[in-house]
Amino acid sequence: MTKSIETTSLFSQYGQADPYPLYRRLRETGPVHWDEWMRTWIVLGHREITELSKDPRLSGARIESFYEQLPDSARTGLAPLKDALAPMMLFNEPPRHTRLRQLLRPGLTPRFIKEIRSVIAARVEELLDEAAARGRMDVVADFSEPLTRDVITQLAGVPERGAHLLESWQGLLHEFFTQSRREVPRITALRGLFDEGAQARRDGTGTDLFTKMVSGRLERDEYTEDEIFANFLLLIDAGQATTTHLIGNAVLALAEHPDQQTLLREQPSLAANAAHEFMRYDSSVQFTSRVALEEIEIAGHRIERDQSVALVLGAGNRDPLRYESPDRLDVTRKAHDHLSFGHGIHYCLGASLALAEIEIAVSRFLDRFSSFTLLDPAPVWLESINFRFLKRLPVSLEAR
Repeated sequence: MTKSIETTSLFSQYGQADPYPLYRRLRETGPVHWDEWMRTWIVLGHREITELSKDPRLSGARIESFYEQLPDSARTGLAPLKDALAPMMLFNEPPRHTRLRQLLRPGLTPRFIKEIRSVIAARVEELLDEAAARGRMDVVADFSEPLTRDVITQLAGVPERGAHLLESWQGLLHEFFTQSRREVPRITALRGLFDEGAQARRDGTGTDLFTKMVSGRLERDEYTEDEIFANFLLLIDAGQATTTHLIGNAVLALAEHPDQQTLLREQPSLAANAAHEFMRYDSSVQFTSRVALEEIEIAGHRIERDQSVALVLGAGNRDPLRYESPDRLDVTRKAHDHLSFGHGIHYCLGASLALAEIEIAVSRFLDRFSSFTLLDPAPVWLESINFRFLKRLPVSLEAR
């Protein structure tokens, strides 16, 4: 029997500084709720999120529908961002999703990740040298952001004269759903650079990593330039903004858990395992949205066709039915089934790259500095329902 709709207001009451107590209160009354304010179902349980992430009756293709529902005044000037997002694999379903995923898959193999670790490590050491000389740094502006920007600049093949276009990158999805147009000039400029290399990508003569990544697929399959550009942007967006803040959130978590700092310093072999735990503990992306293509029964509730569903990954990652003491950071925890990379066919293609960057950045940071102290007792977060992005994280450093 289907339960009656229980009204909840997750998105009108969220506390960005710490949303987890709210998740916990809601989850204690059930893993699925109806949010009247957002007119969407919210799913908070790890098992339910995993189940729905694999359900083909839910679709992630929501960019065009969101745009079409906007009033004409809101749509004005937003089309370039919509056009850039809509062909991303993230917002498409099979068979198009399958075809788009194959575009980038050849370039993100275990062998490639192994090779790029040396690039990550070298840049980490340079940034930590600069921080050690100053005795302080902003973990976001001076460390995680330039690290991920420089790695993704090489990976995406952005020429040096266009590297400035990746500075202070904002999540494109956040910009689109908040109807912000401030990233449109940046996207337009990147498209100009991208189009300059179109022929070299098509004939395989380009020397950048992105060309090497996709050229084999371009020889065998037909992809439009809009599709290639959209997934070039996805590589940048996921590889830079979200990973930047995963590292920032990890350092903040360690500041709040000095016992885990000590443990990682004493047992550096835990670094790879800890990367998964950092992602479970405080993911930079808190939920992902879907639209029901047909009726679905879940946890005693009926989701009707065309209703919106928010899979609250941050809540599933703290589900006590899946993790013991979920609100405690534990770098020895086996949390490889966390939800921060999604689940099912939309599992993040760049997961291995993000984990490598977190592992190397955090382990070297702890190795280089015997202690660090937060200079701002109340870190400031981006005002966003979905993204846990620290605006800054200044720390003082005690070098070994």
